[in-house]
Amino acid sequence: MAVRWRRARNELHGVLVNGWWCKEKDVVKEKVREFFEARFVKKDVSQLRLDNDSFNSISGEDNEMLVDVFNEEEIKETIWSCDSMKSPGLDDFNFGFIKFCWDVIKKDVVSAVKDFAINGKWPKG
Repeated sequence: MAVRWRRARNELHGVLVNGWWCKEKDVVKEKVREFFEARFVKKDVSQLRLDNDSFNSISGEDNEMLVDVFNEEEIKETIWSCDSMKSPGLDDFNFGFIKFCWDVIKKDVVSAVKDFAINGKWPKG
């Protein structure tokens, strides 16, 4: 029953042609074809070429700094710059807790951040 209802609801009974309602099957088919053909035809647009443009680039030293692995001091500075009451996740361990326990957990935190920087994803679990 639902299929018949949907089919009847989606049926195209006619189209407007030059302001006139037309129900002729062949005309309706042709107008629908013309409509979708016009929508999906590839437009001839000139492409932007960048062959002769020069772009700014960063120095080798800046590149090294951007791709270099984080060190422990950078990670600690970042954590200490965060509000102690903010929680980075749903586990309710806020930055105050991380700062308080830093000497105990710093190896694990640094290892996790470095692993993320290299692999780009957190391990599950």
